[in-house]
Amino acid sequence: MHPTKKRPFRFIHTGASKGSINMAMDEAVFIGLREGHSTPVLRIYRWLPATISIGYFQNAGDIDFTRCREDGIGVVRRMTGGRAVLHNEELTYSMLFTEEDFHPFRKKEIFFFIARCLVDSLRALGIESKVAEKTRGDLKSANCFASPAQFEIESLEQGKLIGSAQVLKEGIVLQHGAIPLTGSYREISKYLASDSDFTKSISSLNQASDSSVDRTSLLSALKTGFGKHLLLEDSHLNGFEKTLTEQLSRDKYGTDAWTLRK
Repeated sequence: MHPTKKRPFRFIHTGASKGSINMAMDEAVFIGLREGHSTPVLRIYRWLPATISIGYFQNAGDIDFTRCREDGIGVVRRMTGGRAVLHNEELTYSMLFTEEDFHPFRKKEIFFFIARCLVDSLRALGIESKVAEKTRGDLKSANCFASPAQFEIESLEQGKLIGSAQVLKEGIVLQHGAIPLTGSYREISKYLASDSDFTKSISSLNQASDSSVDRTSLLSALKTGFGKHLLLEDSHLNGFEKTLTEQLSRDKYGTDAWTLRK
């Protein structure tokens, strides 16, 4: 279970964008890989304004949209599954590649490989973590961080540190995940239609670390950790991806038809 290393992964830091742009970038690369316009990507980004992303299959009724509008919180639907996440004081990673780039190309093996990369990234920050062996906690909660799923990353005290989601289809995989620097993600409780219990899963990098972790040090650590397992080259989105990002943000991810589809 390893990358084939037939071609390098682009390491791209796209900075802060609104939710519709971030999700459109992911799908633009997905389509580019499918159509032969793109090469594999490890992208790091953040969200501005703070945004709740909801899973592809999640009921939009889980979210209090009125409260979100009042507080300036964005809401966007992902193309991956899973439950709601409040993206604020964090970095998000996104990996996209094809069956040409990884063998065996199966969900379990891909989840575990990326988990190893994330554990090594946190170790570069002096944070020891582990891969969750099984899903635990409140499986009915609308909140992603209410429980760790199998192959997600948790602290040694079993607090969830990184929440990830994956879609694999048409020979392409997209996996992305939120890496909270602080506990600000817990404020999602204010924007859910039902209560969310954090008592079993309160954690963040700054809580798990003996020293302060900022975005710059986390970005460097992610490059180090993933670089142990992948051929990484500093790069950027290409013209096809940029044009398609604008279109998808406008016509899909920025629309109520997509956000409220369930």
